[in-house]
Amino acid sequence: MQLNQYLLLIFLICFSTYAKADDTSARTIQKVVQNHVNQQNRLNLAFSHSIIPQPLSIRIAPGFLKLSEVKQIIIPENNNEIKLLARLYQKSLNLPNVKIVESKSPKPGKVKSIVLQLPFVDRHPDLYTIQVNKTGIQISAQLEQGLFYGLQSLIQLSEQSNFIKIPFLVMEDQSEFSYRGMHLDVSRHFFTTDFIKQYLDLLARYKFNKFHWHLTDDQGWRIEIKKYPLLTEVGSIRKKTLIGAYGSNPVKYDDTEYGGFYTQEEIKEIVRYAKERYIEIIPEIEMPGHSAAILAAYPHLSCNPAKSYGVATTWGVSDNTLCPTDTTLMFMKDVLNEVCELFPGKLIHIGGDEVVKDVWKNSQECSKIMQRQKLKNYEELQSYFIKQMDLHLTKKGKTLIGWDEILEGGLSQNAVVMSWRGTEGGIAAANQKHDVVMCPGTHCYFDHYQSTSMDEPLAIGGYTSLEKVYSFQPVPSELKPEFTKYILGSQGNVWTEYIPTNEQALYMAFPRAIALAEVNWTKTENKDYKDFLGRLKHHFAWFSRNNINLSQAYLDLQYKTNLNQKGLFLYFTKPPVPGKILMESKSNEEGLFQEYLHSDSINLLASKEFKCWYQLADHTLGRSLSIQYQKSKSTASKLILINQPSKKYSSGGSIALINGIDAPENKFSGVEWLGFDNGSDLEAFLELEKADSISRFSIQVFQEESSWIYMPSKIELLASEDGKNYQTLKIFEPGLRPGRSINLIMNLDKPVSSRYWKILVKNYGIIPTGVPGEGKGAWLFVGELRLD
Repeated sequence: MQLNQYLLLIFLICFSTYAKADDTSARTIQKVVQNHVNQQNRLNLAFSHSIIPQPLSIRIAPGFLKLSEVKQIIIPENNNEIKLLARLYQKSLNLPNVKIVESKSPKPGKVKSIVLQLPFVDRHPDLYTIQVNKTGIQISAQLEQGLFYGLQSLIQLSEQSNFIKIPFLVMEDQSEFSYRGMHLDVSRHFFTTDFIKQYLDLLARYKFNKFHWHLTDDQGWRIEIKKYPLLTEVGSIRKKTLIGAYGSNPVKYDDTEYGGFYTQEEIKEIVRYAKERYIEIIPEIEMPGHSAAILAAYPHLSCNPAKSYGVATTWGVSDNTLCPTDTTLMFMKDVLNEVCELFPGKLIHIGGDEVVKDVWKNSQECSKIMQRQKLKNYEELQSYFIKQMDLHLTKKGKTLIGWDEILEGGLSQNAVVMSWRGTEGGIAAANQKHDVVMCPGTHCYFDHYQSTSMDEPLAIGGYTSLEKVYSFQPVPSELKPEFTKYILGSQGNVWTEYIPTNEQALYMAFPRAIALAEVNWTKTENKDYKDFLGRLKHHFAWFSRNNINLSQAYLDLQYKTNLNQKGLFLYFTKPPVPGKILMESKSNEEGLFQEYLHSDSINLLASKEFKCWYQLADHTLGRSLSIQYQKSKSTASKLILINQPSKKYSSGGSIALINGIDAPENKFSGVEWLGFDNGSDLEAFLELEKADSISRFSIQVFQEESSWIYMPSKIELLASEDGKNYQTLKIFEPGLRPGRSINLIMNLDKPVSSRYWKILVKNYGIIPTGVPGEGKGAWLFVGELRLD
């Protein structure tokens, strides 16, 4: 119930109690209240706002203000920042002829006006209020940034009428979190200043206030450092770039030189541009790991200067680690000196993640440093390096921020932690009273697939849907109340190994960034995913008008299979918006046939191929879901797994192994793959409905060494007459094979009739040295099993 409704109810109670009204008077007042409530409900139905992020409160009143009737913008005098904002109001609301008038006491006048003022003190720094009535629009805030955020909401309201009118309303709004960030990696692929400005415009539209600019990595150094020109002359250029997925076999390159960097003048221009949109840029200079580009330019900073270094041409984690000598420390401090001059914001990101320490373990110089500094292990050596950067940045009035690995070996005194390997690092840092930015890969990595559709462009892996992003809670429930204040907010990360173009960067970032905007800005109790999708429709139209292609994966149908007494069923999960399922199938009798399903499930009987779409009430179609059901003799049989798959990679359940549907060939996420981690084997027992003759066994496996996923070392097929004593029929050692998703086929020497079968798939085991995940147990991914 809205505030004015509460006031009327209070009036009713007071009148009934103290005025001793008779029954007729009470009924009259109740009727007034009910009429007001009905009117308010009709207004809300007549005009449903599309503002994202959802405001703290908004109340609609009868009537509209025509923007063409606004004649002036009234602002406080002698405030150049608000004068610039007033010009932005002119431009953004299509009011080029409206005058800007300065006043000692800005307030509505005789003509319809937009009034900008800062009356609030000791309130929220992002607070703003908007009143739209017959006199015009009044925007009040505590700080100028609040006036800017108010403008973003006004723009979105105005777009609903094509900038013709805005409904009369009263609105109050402020952010839930102080850190509302988006990230962009420009090392793996470079993006021009024009694109960075477009990216910043989109962040500003959704009230983000931090831009994390990942400027350096193994694959390229992208920022001009005048003291060390080789960083860009050499370190910004790689000789070639990997084609396809990292870890694919065989490996292919494009053999084309790739480069690019930002001059200091270009960076100053971007910083100015961001400041005008109330966005702080956080530059990231990776150290001491991910430093191939540095070592290619200045090899003396390594622990092995005689080695030949080059800018990385592939992805993943390498042993290109800086040697933590005094020379290296001074070099990196010199770099940070220039970085600090370019970026006026408080935070400077120094990376600190995925540091391969083998080069340190083999270095006499590192041993001497550890003895001199009384360091017990190599984690403390990394901490020593980070602490030196922390002290230097603190002296320059800056605050160090780094990935959660900077916790290892001891957290430096002033550091802010960016928690990406789950939320555990953030919890540990907050418990130590350090500020935290949450960006776990499970919810905030926008380089992950956003759909299980086969039509998605190649991505690094994973699956992070729009709904999953929207469900994120930056403050972990495990954190004690006294430490929740250290959670500053959250950030979406866009790593660009597989994102070479502007178009793809926006496609991967949005609309998931829009969902994260609401996570960071809006109170949890005001969030509702279904309502968010309703508002999002208007924003899709805006992106379309601006020729930006967004993923509509949120309209994708999802499914799981389940086996019950009535047979094998495919169950659909529909988007939480009104619509119905359209199915297209083909048969010899009827040819191509379409129908709307009357239920959300299909009984899978004979082999068939079909497509399904989710169709909205306005006939908008989501993308097609193609299902090819191929029934084998083992489909929907009784299955027992000895070792259970990882909870992270078993969302479809064990039935996915025998549901007659192949796992997707281009990714290891989704409901059809089962992942077994830490060197675990697959040991499965299959019981057919009755003894049957089998001559072939096939198994679908996945390999991607960059993700620690390896081919099985051995596959063994066994059969039994009694379900107790099993005999080996075939042993198969796959060896190295090209491709990612591979269907391995084992033909038996002769057909074997049996009801009871055992399948043993041996994990690769321990990952060898020199590759990602070395020394860890490999992952084994298995898709469909078939006995024919």
